[in-house]
Amino acid sequence: MAPRTWIWLAVLALAACGGDDGGGDPDANNPTDVPFGTTAIIVVVNPIVNDANTKTGLPTPGTVREGVTLTTDDNVTATTGLDGVAVLAPVTPGNRVITVSGAVPGGTFSVMVAATTLREVALAATPGSAQIMVNVDYRSDQAFEVVPTMTNAEVNSALAVSDRVVFVRGGTYSGDLTFAGSRVTLFGEGVLGGEVFLSGNITVSGSDSRIRGADLSGTVTITASKVGLSFSKTSGAVSSSGSDSMFLHNQLCGTETLTGSGVTVVGNIGTAPASACP
Repeated sequence: MAPRTWIWLAVLALAACGGDDGGGDPDANNPTDVPFGTTAIIVVVNPIVNDANTKTGLPTPGTVREGVTLTTDDNVTATTGLDGVAVLAPVTPGNRVITVSGAVPGGTFSVMVAATTLREVALAATPGSAQIMVNVDYRSDQAFEVVPTMTNAEVNSALAVSDRVVFVRGGTYSGDLTFAGSRVTLFGEGVLGGEVFLSGNITVSGSDSRIRGADLSGTVTITASKVGLSFSKTSGAVSSSGSDSMFLHNQLCGTETLTGSGVTVVGNIGTAPASACP
Protein backbone atom coordinates (compact mmCIF):
# COMPACT_ATOMS: atom_id res chain seq x y z
CA MET A 1 0.00 0.00 0.00
CA ALA A 2 1.52 3.29 -1.08
CA PRO A 3 1.59 6.24 1.31
CA ARG A 4 -0.92 8.98 0.68
CA THR A 5 -1.79 12.32 2.14
CA TRP A 6 -5.18 13.77 2.87
CA ILE A 7 -6.80 16.59 4.82
CA TRP A 8 -7.58 16.42 8.51
CA LEU A 9 -11.26 15.83 7.77
CA ALA A 10 -10.54 12.35 6.47
CA VAL A 11 -11.93 9.56 8.63
CA LEU A 12 -9.16 7.86 10.52
CA ALA A 13 -9.25 6.03 13.81
CA LEU A 14 -7.86 7.62 16.92
CA ALA A 15 -5.59 5.32 18.84
CA ALA A 16 -5.10 4.72 22.52
CA CYS A 17 -2.92 2.39 24.51
CA GLY A 18 -3.59 3.76 27.92
CA GLY A 19 -2.45 2.88 31.38
CA ASP A 20 -4.82 2.55 34.28
CA ASP A 21 -3.62 4.86 37.03
CA GLY A 22 -6.56 3.90 39.20
CA GLY A 23 -6.21 0.13 39.16
CA GLY A 24 -9.23 -0.47 36.92
CA ASP A 25 -10.22 -1.37 33.39
CA PRO A 26 -8.00 0.56 30.97
CA ASP A 27 -10.34 -0.09 28.04
CA ALA A 28 -13.35 1.79 29.42
CA ASN A 29 -14.51 4.62 27.19
CA ASN A 30 -11.73 3.86 24.72
CA PRO A 31 -10.83 6.86 22.53
CA THR A 32 -10.57 4.56 19.50
CA ASP A 33 -14.36 4.85 19.23
CA VAL A 34 -13.92 8.41 17.94
CA PRO A 35 -12.78 8.88 14.32
CA PHE A 36 -10.63 11.71 13.08
CA GLY A 37 -12.75 14.55 11.82
CA THR A 38 -15.07 14.27 14.82
CA THR A 39 -14.84 17.23 17.18
CA ALA A 40 -14.16 15.49 20.50
CA ILE A 41 -13.06 16.04 24.07
CA ILE A 42 -11.34 13.25 26.01
CA VAL A 43 -11.24 13.80 29.77
CA VAL A 44 -9.02 11.96 32.26
CA VAL A 45 -10.56 12.59 35.68
CA ASN A 46 -8.36 12.85 38.78
CA PRO A 47 -5.13 11.39 37.41
CA ILE A 48 -2.43 10.90 40.01
CA VAL A 49 0.41 13.44 39.97
CA ASN A 50 3.58 11.42 39.50
CA ASP A 51 6.73 12.18 41.50
CA ALA A 52 8.59 13.11 38.31
CA ASN A 53 6.25 16.05 37.73
CA THR A 54 8.02 19.43 37.85
CA LYS A 55 5.15 21.53 36.56
CA THR A 56 4.11 23.94 39.30
CA GLY A 57 0.65 25.21 40.02
CA LEU A 58 -1.27 22.08 39.04
CA PRO A 59 -4.65 21.76 40.81
CA THR A 60 -4.75 18.91 43.33
CA PRO A 61 -6.78 16.00 41.93
CA GLY A 62 -9.43 14.21 43.93
CA THR A 63 -9.42 10.47 44.56
CA VAL A 64 -12.62 9.43 42.77
CA ARG A 65 -12.23 8.34 39.14
CA GLU A 66 -15.06 5.93 38.40
CA GLY A 67 -18.65 6.96 37.84
CA VAL A 68 -18.01 10.64 37.17
CA THR A 69 -20.51 11.97 34.61
CA LEU A 70 -19.54 14.80 32.28
CA THR A 71 -22.21 16.67 30.30
CA THR A 72 -21.53 19.38 27.74
CA ASP A 73 -23.77 22.37 27.20
CA ASP A 74 -24.73 20.86 23.83
CA ASN A 75 -26.01 17.73 25.62
CA VAL A 76 -23.24 15.23 25.03
CA THR A 77 -22.75 12.97 28.07
CA ALA A 78 -20.16 10.37 29.08
CA THR A 79 -19.37 8.62 32.37
CA THR A 80 -15.89 7.53 33.43
CA GLY A 81 -14.91 3.92 33.91
CA LEU A 82 -12.44 2.60 36.46
CA ASP A 83 -9.59 4.34 34.65
CA GLY A 84 -11.22 7.77 34.94
CA VAL A 85 -11.49 8.30 31.17
CA ALA A 86 -14.57 9.74 29.46
CA VAL A 87 -15.00 10.53 25.77
CA LEU A 88 -17.33 13.34 24.73
CA ALA A 89 -18.12 13.14 21.02
CA PRO A 90 -19.29 14.54 18.77
CA VAL A 91 -19.43 17.99 20.32
CA THR A 92 -20.24 21.31 18.71
CA PRO A 93 -17.14 23.41 17.98
CA GLY A 94 -16.72 26.44 20.21
CA ASN A 95 -16.44 27.14 23.91
CA ARG A 96 -18.05 24.14 25.58
CA VAL A 97 -19.14 24.37 29.22
CA ILE A 98 -19.02 20.95 30.88
CA THR A 99 -20.91 20.03 34.06
CA VAL A 100 -19.58 17.38 36.43
CA SER A 101 -22.04 15.12 38.26
CA GLY A 102 -22.45 11.56 39.44
CA ALA A 103 -19.70 10.31 41.77
CA VAL A 104 -18.28 13.84 42.03
CA PRO A 105 -21.26 16.22 42.09
CA GLY A 106 -21.10 19.90 41.30
CA GLY A 107 -18.51 21.90 39.43
CA THR A 108 -18.18 23.08 35.85
CA PHE A 109 -15.30 23.84 33.52
CA SER A 110 -15.04 25.19 29.99
CA VAL A 111 -12.99 24.03 27.03
CA MET A 112 -12.51 25.78 23.70
CA VAL A 113 -12.51 23.20 20.92
CA ALA A 114 -12.14 23.95 17.21
CA ALA A 115 -13.90 22.03 14.47
CA THR A 116 -12.34 18.61 13.67
CA THR A 117 -10.06 18.90 16.71
CA LEU A 118 -9.44 16.35 19.45
CA ARG A 119 -9.04 18.08 22.81
CA GLU A 120 -7.39 16.08 25.61
CA VAL A 121 -8.03 17.26 29.18
CA ALA A 122 -6.86 16.08 32.59
CA LEU A 123 -9.31 17.24 35.26
CA ALA A 124 -9.02 17.68 39.02
CA ALA A 125 -12.57 17.10 40.25
CA THR A 126 -13.80 17.32 43.84
CA PRO A 127 -17.35 18.03 45.05
CA GLY A 128 -18.29 21.49 43.82
CA SER A 129 -15.01 22.06 41.96
CA ALA A 130 -13.61 21.13 38.54
CA GLN A 131 -10.19 22.46 37.52
CA ILE A 132 -8.19 21.69 34.38
CA MET A 133 -4.73 20.19 34.94
CA VAL A 134 -3.76 19.48 31.31
CA ASN A 135 -5.35 20.86 28.15
CA VAL A 136 -3.91 19.70 24.81
CA ASP A 137 -5.32 19.78 21.28
CA TYR A 138 -4.48 17.53 18.34
CA ARG A 139 -4.88 19.27 15.02
CA SER A 140 -3.03 19.52 11.72
CA ASP A 141 -3.54 20.69 8.18
CA GLN A 142 -2.20 17.47 6.73
CA ALA A 143 -2.12 13.78 7.60
CA PHE A 144 -0.02 10.92 6.27
CA GLU A 145 -0.61 7.19 6.64
CA VAL A 146 2.12 4.64 7.22
CA VAL A 147 1.78 0.85 7.15
CA PRO A 148 4.04 -2.03 8.26
CA THR A 149 5.12 -2.82 4.70
CA MET A 150 6.84 0.55 4.38
CA THR A 151 10.59 0.73 4.92
CA ASN A 152 12.12 2.31 7.97
CA ALA A 153 13.44 5.08 5.75
CA GLU A 154 9.93 5.84 4.49
CA VAL A 155 8.53 6.08 8.02
CA ASN A 156 11.36 8.36 9.09
CA SER A 157 10.74 10.50 6.03
CA ALA A 158 7.14 10.97 7.15
CA LEU A 159 8.28 11.99 10.64
CA ALA A 160 10.68 14.56 9.20
CA VAL A 161 7.91 16.81 7.83
CA SER A 162 6.72 19.54 10.22
CA ASP A 163 3.04 20.20 10.93
CA ARG A 164 1.94 16.67 10.13
CA VAL A 165 -0.15 13.90 11.67
CA VAL A 166 1.37 10.49 10.95
CA PHE A 167 -1.30 7.81 11.29
CA VAL A 168 0.33 4.43 11.97
CA ARG A 169 -1.61 1.33 10.95
CA GLY A 170 -1.51 -1.76 13.15
CA GLY A 171 1.56 -3.96 13.04
CA THR A 172 5.20 -4.07 14.05
CA TYR A 173 7.66 -1.45 12.86
CA SER A 174 11.34 -2.32 13.15
CA GLY A 175 14.21 0.12 13.12
CA ASP A 176 14.98 3.36 14.87
CA LEU A 177 12.66 6.34 14.39
CA THR A 178 13.50 10.03 14.59
CA PHE A 179 11.03 12.89 14.90
CA ALA A 180 13.08 15.38 12.90
CA GLY A 181 10.15 17.66 12.10
CA SER A 182 8.49 20.01 14.55
CA ARG A 183 4.83 19.75 15.52
CA VAL A 184 4.65 16.15 14.33
CA THR A 185 1.99 13.90 15.87
CA LEU A 186 2.18 10.11 15.69
CA PHE A 187 -1.18 8.37 16.15
CA GLY A 188 -0.99 4.62 16.55
CA GLU A 189 -3.90 2.36 15.65
CA GLY A 190 -5.06 0.00 18.36
CA VAL A 191 -6.36 -0.37 21.91
CA LEU A 192 -4.53 -1.28 25.12
CA GLY A 193 -2.39 -4.31 24.50
CA GLY A 194 -1.72 -2.99 21.13
CA GLU A 195 -2.03 -2.85 17.46
CA VAL A 196 1.07 -0.72 16.89
CA PHE A 197 4.48 -1.92 18.08
CA LEU A 198 7.53 0.27 17.54
CA SER A 199 10.50 -1.99 18.25
CA GLY A 200 13.36 0.40 17.56
CA ASN A 201 14.74 3.31 19.53
CA ILE A 202 12.90 6.61 19.21
CA THR A 203 14.49 10.05 19.22
CA VAL A 204 12.40 13.21 19.34
CA SER A 205 14.45 16.23 18.29
CA GLY A 206 11.62 18.30 16.82
CA SER A 207 9.81 20.56 19.27
CA ASP A 208 6.09 20.40 20.03
CA SER A 209 5.80 16.83 18.73
CA ARG A 210 3.60 14.10 20.20
CA ILE A 211 3.25 10.35 20.39
CA ARG A 212 -0.18 8.92 21.14
CA GLY A 213 -1.31 5.31 21.26
CA ALA A 214 1.77 3.15 20.67
CA ASP A 215 3.69 0.32 22.33
CA LEU A 216 7.35 1.39 22.45
CA SER A 217 9.85 -1.36 23.26
CA GLY A 218 13.08 0.51 22.56
CA THR A 219 14.55 3.51 24.27
CA VAL A 220 12.81 6.87 23.99
CA THR A 221 15.09 9.92 23.97
CA ILE A 222 13.50 13.37 24.00
CA THR A 223 15.76 16.38 23.61
CA ALA A 224 13.19 18.84 22.27
CA SER A 225 10.82 20.98 24.28
CA LYS A 226 7.03 20.75 24.48
CA VAL A 227 6.90 17.07 23.55
CA GLY A 228 3.87 14.97 24.51
CA LEU A 229 3.44 11.26 25.22
CA SER A 230 -0.03 9.97 26.01
CA PHE A 231 -2.09 6.75 26.03
CA SER A 232 1.05 4.74 25.27
CA LYS A 233 3.25 2.04 26.80
CA THR A 234 7.03 2.07 27.09
CA SER A 235 9.21 -0.94 27.91
CA GLY A 236 12.64 0.62 27.45
CA ALA A 237 14.27 3.57 29.14
CA VAL A 238 12.68 6.98 28.68
CA SER A 239 14.89 10.07 28.85
CA SER A 240 13.47 13.56 28.48
CA SER A 241 15.62 16.67 28.90
CA GLY A 242 13.40 19.14 27.06
CA SER A 243 11.34 21.70 28.91
CA ASP A 244 7.55 21.85 29.15
CA SER A 245 6.92 18.28 28.02
CA MET A 246 3.80 16.35 28.96
CA PHE A 247 3.30 12.70 29.94
CA LEU A 248 -0.36 11.77 30.38
CA HIS A 249 -2.04 8.41 31.03
CA ASN A 250 0.80 6.11 29.97
CA GLN A 251 2.33 2.86 31.16
CA LEU A 252 5.99 3.72 31.77
CA CYS A 253 7.36 0.23 32.35
CA GLY A 254 11.06 0.91 31.87
CA THR A 255 13.23 3.38 33.72
CA GLU A 256 12.57 7.06 33.18
CA THR A 257 14.77 10.13 33.58
CA LEU A 258 12.74 13.29 33.20
CA THR A 259 14.97 16.28 33.86
CA GLY A 260 13.40 19.06 31.82
CA SER A 261 11.89 22.02 33.60
CA GLY A 262 8.15 22.46 33.77
CA VAL A 263 7.41 18.84 32.80
CA THR A 264 3.85 17.63 33.42
CA VAL A 265 3.71 13.97 34.48
CA VAL A 266 0.21 12.87 35.52
CA GLY A 267 -1.84 9.70 35.37
CA ASN A 268 1.03 7.33 34.54
CA ILE A 269 1.49 3.88 36.03
CA GLY A 270 4.88 2.25 36.41
CA THR A 271 6.37 5.41 37.89
CA ALA A 272 6.13 6.63 41.49
CA PRO A 273 3.92 6.90 43.35
CA ALA A 274 1.75 4.71 41.10
CA SER A 275 2.03 0.92 41.10
CA ALA A 276 4.33 -1.02 38.82
CA CYS A 277 3.19 -2.04 35.37
CA PRO A 278 1.15 -5.27 35.27
